[in-house]
Amino acid sequence: MSKIRVATMLGALMLAVPVGFAQAASYGPEPSVSGLLQAQDLLIANFDSKPDVDDLQAIAALGTILQDKCFSDINFLAVAGAYGVQGGEYVAAPKLFTLAFGDRWTDAHGDRDKAVKVASKRAVETLKSGADVWLQEAGQSDFSALLVQAIRAQLPELNSKQRIHTVQHSVWNEQHSSPDALLYVREFTHYVKIPDGNAGGNGTPGFNTTDGSWWNALLQDEQLSELWHEAKRLGDKYNIDAGYDNPSIGAGGFDFSETVEATWMLNLNHLKDVDEFFQEFVAKK
Repeated sequence: MSKIRVATMLGALMLAVPVGFAQAASYGPEPSVSGLLQAQDLLIANFDSKPDVDDLQAIAALGTILQDKCFSDINFLAVAGAYGVQGGEYVAAPKLFTLAFGDRWTDAHGDRDKAVKVASKRAVETLKSGADVWLQEAGQSDFSALLVQAIRAQLPELNSKQRIHTVQHSVWNEQHSSPDALLYVREFTHYVKIPDGNAGGNGTPGFNTTDGSWWNALLQDEQLSELWHEAKRLGDKYNIDAGYDNPSIGAGGFDFSETVEATWMLNLNHLKDVDEFFQEFVAKK
């Protein structure tokens, strides 16, 4: 969807963008003790997959969490193609999404209007029940803005600032959102900017490493092998060619840094790095 179309749909919120808006820290508070309430709240995980192939591993990592018995009752929907105004190629991964999420995903690249309808229907049902909606922005704010606009149109009395929580870890993602879309999401949701998941020791796990020593265990795991094999196959195929050379993936390592929004929501920030993530979700099974 073009920047012009997004601006039109968000009409009244075409505000002047202050200089340096994307660099604003705006770190939110830690989540409540309960965080995202499993089986009640709705997690909508938005992935851009353009042009960095790190999203492919982030999809697999979230799928790994959701397959764990401790998190198997989470109410969720995943969204493919939730990109903004960045260049490069979009990496379509329908098989990967199905392996990770079953039939609980929608394709905003193929039909963004339909994806907004699917996601807003699920969100409105959740909000009417009294539960909250959590947006994992493993990408930009463009899809989130359209989604929140659709929700607010159906629930005009909703205090979306309290009931819809947007979690973002990347300044790059903010900078490559349409400015009006980013402003809309900041204005009408509880917008939380957490520290970047590409580095550790900053308040979120560091899910980025050139060390690929976990691949052998993953590709032999009965439950997870097909999921991670597909993430690796696509990552190896499209790294560089999609428009960005991810050095960790290029070296045979891991980059699922976009997963830190989910670990923040689920109170999994005690996981320090890639090794601890796989110790928790692979080695302990």
